[in-house]
Amino acid sequence: MNGYIFDLDGTLLDSMPFWQKQLDDLLLERGITPPGDLLDRTKTIGLESATGMILQEFHLPDDPALVYQQFEQNMAKLYCSVIPLKPGVQQFLDKLAAARVPMAVATATARPLVEQVLQYHHLTDYFQSVLTVAEVGIGKHDPRIFTASAQRLGLPPQQCIVVEDSLKAIRSANTAGFQTIAVYEETNPVEQSALLQEAKVYIHDFRNLLQINEDIFE
Repeated sequence: MNGYIFDLDGTLLDSMPFWQKQLDDLLLERGITPPGDLLDRTKTIGLESATGMILQEFHLPDDPALVYQQFEQNMAKLYCSVIPLKPGVQQFLDKLAAARVPMAVATATARPLVEQVLQYHHLTDYFQSVLTVAEVGIGKHDPRIFTASAQRLGLPPQQCIVVEDSLKAIRSANTAGFQTIAVYEETNPVEQSALLQEAKVYIHDFRNLLQINEDIFE
């Protein structure tokens, strides 16, 4: 039986447009036009690291800790009010849970936010493990978060499926021997053709995945 390791933002949650607005507003409020690849460059490294990177890159004098705190407060409100699950997520998780498939979350989002949003959507009990890049100490361009999650599930990488919307994350999971599913994300159009080529399975949303027999990974 395969285990599943899920990204959170952009994979289970339809939250990337909200993250993008947070990052864009940080620069727009300071008279800076946000670069088009800002979200892609920051979404796999964790919010605290991303905050420091942006302030340094654009030579902004703001206190990184205060900016990070404001980001967290804004997203906490959004997570527990308007940010939905992506289509088909609840049904797919229910299917895996009914089959007693082990599941984990591996995310760049800070643990307090992860715990809040999983509780809000009543998903906490679905996952045997939750791990963040801050806890691992490196972003998802390195497969360490996935290998550590697999260890927590008691499975080798070859028996785990990583579900992601990021090309960097899909590539690093592939290098470590994981099976991979890429999920379409509207805020990331430039990576979609590469994701289609490099992931074992590419889906527009989880309603597609409900139709796929797991023997495709055998």
